[in-house]
Amino acid sequence: MESFSAEDLSTIGGIATVSLLHSFIPTHWLPFSIVGRAQKWRRNSA
Repeated sequence: MESFSAEDLSTIGGIATVSLLHSFIPTHWLPFSIVGRAQKWRRNSA
């Protein structure tokens, strides 16, 4: 099995970083949060 090159690791790290930052954008979690609040969902059931 071949190991990852420095370029591969850099690409994987960049993708992981962008994915993490992208998940903080409110358009991903805000609608779900608003619906949950309107439906009076408990935190552990959402």
